[in-house]
Amino acid sequence: MSEAPEEAEEFYKVAQALLINIGTLTAQNEQDIIAIAQTANEAGLPIVFDPVAVGASTYRKQFCKLLLKSAKVSVIKGNASEILALIDDTATMKGTDSDANLDAVAIAKKAYAIYKTAIVITGKEDVIVQDNKAIVLANGSPLLARVTGAGCLLGGVIAGFLFRETEPDIEALIEAVSVFNIAAEVAAENENCGGPGTFSPLLLDTLYHLNETTYQQRIRIQEVE
Repeated sequence: MSEAPEEAEEFYKVAQALLINIGTLTAQNEQDIIAIAQTANEAGLPIVFDPVAVGASTYRKQFCKLLLKSAKVSVIKGNASEILALIDDTATMKGTDSDANLDAVAIAKKAYAIYKTAIVITGKEDVIVQDNKAIVLANGSPLLARVTGAGCLLGGVIAGFLFRETEPDIEALIEAVSVFNIAAEVAAENENCGGPGTFSPLLLDTLYHLNETTYQQRIRIQEVE
């Protein structure tokens, strides 16, 4: 959770990845974020970049473009509207409901071609593009959209699955997203889940307890052209 470039080098000796989430972006921390990202590059650490609400303001979009020019990230993760905003200067944020009308696979492929890095687009179905492959994952729960910060948590899970690999295999990304979404399914089905308030802690517990058998039984995956 550090934003101090002064301690980045020491943290990177024990860290396995860096997650950059711009949910609380300010003029005071933007240069620190870039400096931390560049230090991660020097240390050989993978970076997961979550361009939260990038289409909401010109300021956010300009910063994201600057960061992506200033440092090499390993994964860009966002919803379809956010990733579209990174590849289309005319795109604006219209809320997650508008994502249903967007072609997430096409957006992910174009972003991959532009930024030469893995793309993860979240939504009712999730899309991963890496190694010139496009994967659609169909696990998850509608309750994820009712919990603020669920997408941010997924960013942390993805970072945890990279294991210091700056060029992650698509299999690692598939596992990260699927583990998270399958855990969400199991948590939502729990008899003690009464809504978003009880879902959140159940999701954390299910992530902790999820096993290989449940994962293999539930994963829904499709490779697309």
